[in-house]
Amino acid sequence: MKLWHTLVFTIALAACAGRNTPINADFSVPTSPEIARSLALRDRYNAPKHIGGTTIFVDSVAVHHVHAEASTVVWKDETGKWQWSRVSEIGPGGLLQIERHIESNQERPLTAMESKTLDRLIANPRLYSGKTRTSDPNGVGAAGHVMSIVTPFGRTTLSWDGRLKGVSGQIADIVLGKG
Repeated sequence: MKLWHTLVFTIALAACAGRNTPINADFSVPTSPEIARSLALRDRYNAPKHIGGTTIFVDSVAVHHVHAEASTVVWKDETGKWQWSRVSEIGPGGLLQIERHIESNQERPLTAMESKTLDRLIANPRLYSGKTRTSDPNGVGAAGHVMSIVTPFGRTTLSWDGRLKGVSGQIADIVLGKG
């Protein structure tokens, strides 16, 4: 009987994954303070948050002469296609005291190759193990990142500076445009 339930759940999950509406998935907003700050940045500029369904949120902050922050969101839309959005701002908090202002607001679909790669990576159980590897930190003024991944396969939140490696690093490279 247990095998039957596992088979039925697997088939149902596979059927729903294409529609991006998995069974019993928790698609609430990630609760880390960094992601909350990232979503507040989007609120300041009336940029969409794309909450719900399969979504990857990244908050990136660098402080040196100024405080620079970017909110990047990658999500599967209602048709199952991956989309990308980034809103960034520059403001006070570093060595220069300047007025806070938007630096950029961009959206685009991911390429077919990026989409195929993301689909493969988010299905990898190692992503949700909590283990990460990074390169050496970049130094003064380099960005620190927090990424929350919400998928039918699991949820995870990672923070790093330098460059993230492994499965999560491949995702970060696509999301942050370093691929």
